[in-house]
Amino acid sequence: MHERTAEKIVEFLKDPKAPPPPEPEWSEQETDVVHLNEESYKAILKKKKSALVMFYAPWCGHCKKAKPLYTSAAEKFKDNPKVMFSAVDCTKSQSICKEYEVQGYPTIKYFSFGKFISDYESERTEEAFVEFMTNPEEQMNKPKPTPPPPADPIEFWKDSAPGYEHVHMLGSSTFDSIIGPSRKALVMFYAPWCGHCKNAKPAFASVASQLASTHQDIVLGAVDATAHRDLGSKYSVKGFPTFIYFENGEFASEYHGGRGEQDLVQFLIGSTDKVEL
Repeated sequence: MHERTAEKIVEFLKDPKAPPPPEPEWSEQETDVVHLNEESYKAILKKKKSALVMFYAPWCGHCKKAKPLYTSAAEKFKDNPKVMFSAVDCTKSQSICKEYEVQGYPTIKYFSFGKFISDYESERTEEAFVEFMTNPEEQMNKPKPTPPPPADPIEFWKDSAPGYEHVHMLGSSTFDSIIGPSRKALVMFYAPWCGHCKNAKPAFASVASQLASTHQDIVLGAVDATAHRDLGSKYSVKGFPTFIYFENGEFASEYHGGRGEQDLVQFLIGSTDKVEL
C-alpha cells in the first residue's frame, strides 16, 4: 500500500489485493517518441531535418503533464521521415543535459541535422507542438512573448512559514555577500511549484527565526532556482528542494538529513549548543 491513511488500511483489509504494478519508464513504452542516450544521440539527430528534444526527469511533475501531449504530437508525424520527436532522461544521460545547459525540467530544444537551433518557447500542448513542427522556421520567427517577471520570493514564503523574515532571500547578486561572511550557512534551493519545498518551508523558517538572536553567525538562506539558474547550475542542483551547507563562505556538502526543526538545529549547532524550541 502506497497511501497509509486509515481509510486505505481499512479498505485494504476488507478487500486485500496487490497494488497495481508501477508504470513502465517512458523509454520502455511503445510510442513514436525516440529516446536518446549518450551513445546514440549525435548519430540519430544528424539524420533529421527537424527534431524536437525534450530534456526531462522522471520525478518532474511538469514533465509528467507534458509527456502524453508530446507523445500524441509525435504520433501525428510518425510517417514523416524528416521529423522526429525525441527525449532525454537527464537522470541517466547527465552529460547531454550538461552539454546543452539544461537547468530545469522539462526543457525542450529544436535541432536540425544535429545542430542546436533554438529553445522551444511555445506552450506545452499537443496543438502547439504540432504547429511548431509543421513549420519550425516560421514559428521561430514569430515575436517572442514578454516573459512574466520572476515570482516574488516573499510571496512564496510568507503564507505558511512564520519566521520567514529571518530567511535570507538570496539571488545571483547577493549570494556571495551574505554567505561569504557567515561561519555556517544552510541554503535551500527551491522551485515555487514544488510540493516538497512548500512542505519544508515552515520548519526551515522557524529554525531561521530561532537562531537569528542566538547564533547570528549562522545563516539560513533560500534561492529560487527557477529565477537564479546560474546558482542552481553552479552548485549542481538537480532536484527540489536541495539543501547545501557552507562553512566560512565555502561549499562544504549537500545536506541529506531530516527536514524537521530538531533535525536542522541538531545539524547546525549540535547537541551541546542548545537553542530553545
